Amino acid sequence: MSERLLLRAMKGEKATTVVLRGKNLTKVPTLVRKLYHLKTLDLMSNQISKLCPELISLTQLKKLNLGNNKLEEVPEELMYLKNLEILHLFKNLIKSFSPKSFDGLENLNILNMNHNMLKEIPPEINRLQNLRNLSLNNNQLTGIPKELCTLPYLSELHLNYNQIVSIPEEFQTMKNLEKLSLARNLIEVFPVVLCSMSNLKILDIAGNLIQLLPRKVSTLAPFPSPPIYIVKPLLYYSEIAARFIMNELSEDDPLYQQTVARFPKILEILANDKECMLCGKYILSSGIAGVIFMPPMKNWKTSTDIKELPHETVICSQSCFKERTPDIFQLRKT
Repeated sequence: MSERLLLRAMKGEKATTVVLRGKNLTKVPTLVRKLYHLKTLDLMSNQISKLCPELISLTQLKKLNLGNNKLEEVPEELMYLKNLEILHLFKNLIKSFSPKSFDGLENLNILNMNHNMLKEIPPEINRLQNLRNLSLNNNQLTGIPKELCTLPYLSELHLNYNQIVSIPEEFQTMKNLEKLSLARNLIEVFPVVLCSMSNLKILDIAGNLIQLLPRKVSTLAPFPSPPIYIVKPLLYYSEIAARFIMNELSEDDPLYQQTVARFPKILEILANDKECMLCGKYILSSGIAGVIFMPPMKNWKTSTDIKELPHETVICSQSCFKERTPDIFQLRKT
């Protein structure tokens, strides 16, 4: 059946494009060995779990789409596709890489492996020396290997919806990186190394655990103007700016004086600060309203039978709230 489909799609052995989407193929048709001139092979949305050795013949292939199939490993057969520029492996069941799968892909520009089951990126990623766009959204990655930072032309890196907690210091060597997406990971501390990446234009860290921006962020743009990249934090920008000033700067700091000189109303805003009862850091409006039960003060007019009374308080972040004692509760609005 698959052979007949391929013959129909080929229209001769000089075909340059073959599209066999959604045909319930369980393997790549062996007739591909005759398609010496093929440049685009689209096998998306089938049931393919392995590649056939006949792919060795496709020396002119530039684009291969194996998205939405049943692959469990990045196959070794890819190493023979010396001219491949675009590779789609999204929505498979990939958990690992064949040791030699990247050996011959020196011309690969775009690699899309979104929606797989990867827990790590192998060091061999550094063999893809012409890679410009790498997308690994919706996997199970917990870290980024330093070898990834050796890719000289990488300009877009997408790592949304993983379990990454930090990025390596070697990121500062990625001079051509312009877009970095790290949304919905487990990063708690803003990666200071990004402040030294002058060509970075877009940064998405939405939905992480970051609550404050470090002082070094001011090197990217005059504070409190918006940074040159896009940040979508859990807090409003005004709250982040206020927390930065209250917690990181002293009144005699030149940056503090410069900010107040440009925005004198900020003194009125800072006058309404609160203190997180758990970590002691200052916050303004954005915090977690809480209740703590504590013994009444001596000057309170209460019954002697009352041992504890609820006292309203505020907590700076969910991270801090998780470390609370059992006598602290979140105050929910009805």
